Amino acid sequence: MKQLNTIKFFSILLGLWCGFGFIGIQRIAQAETAKYPETIKTEYQYAAKVACSMLLAHQDGTLARGTYRTIVNIHNPTNKKITIAAKVALATQLGSEPGPFDITPFKGIVLQPDGAVGVNCFDIAGYFCPIDGVCVDFAFLEGFLVVKSPVPLDVVSVYTARHTDGEVESIDVETIEPRKAHDTVKLGPTELTKPGEGKRIDYPPKGSSAYYDQKPKQMCGGIAGFPCPEGMKCVDDPSDDCDPAKGDADCAGICVK
Repeated sequence: MKQLNTIKFFSILLGLWCGFGFIGIQRIAQAETAKYPETIKTEYQYAAKVACSMLLAHQDGTLARGTYRTIVNIHNPTNKKITIAAKVALATQLGSEPGPFDITPFKGIVLQPDGAVGVNCFDIAGYFCPIDGVCVDFAFLEGFLVVKSPVPLDVVSVYTARHTDGEVESIDVETIEPRKAHDTVKLGPTELTKPGEGKRIDYPPKGSSAYYDQKPKQMCGGIAGFPCPEGMKCVDDPSDDCDPAKGDADCAGICVK
């Protein structure tokens, strides 16, 4: 009898060890899988035009001077939860060479049964942060929000515009028709960079002709000790990666009143 009880005891221990070991293996496998982008198969593609004034009114000649906003509404008409993929493709100057930020990686959007989501200008700009550790701060942007889905969707874009100052003056609603596009889409990471991490760039660059009467930042300080105009003082430029408070040397500043 003792021998039988002993065998049972060790059998139980072996079962528990195997069980916990299996759970541990599952967790490791899940953690390893989480490191890689998800891949989804899609059948339909939608390309919604976007025009977004972020920091400035449009004034680079691509559109009439004014403030433009876009929101793209996406509805899942099925009774099943689905994952769709979306990316942003910038409209670049005709004949220009492709750049690293012209087309963003795909990001996943989960839609509940009969659920809907709105993608606004700030969401669209968020697709450009981060890309290879760099975030783009747009004064304004235009291009397409490209959506790929395994099922047909209801996609409607709402466009509003106004003068530089004032309330909305025009509104337009457009239904985006799908096209058949069999594809396997790899979804990129969705996490944003933490404050202080990554590099940020301005588009268009501050001081370019796109800003017209907007005054670009005036550099000061640095190893050359550039002075500011009378009535202004030199402070550290928060938009760069150089921080004198952390011991960095030759940090250029900007002139402020």
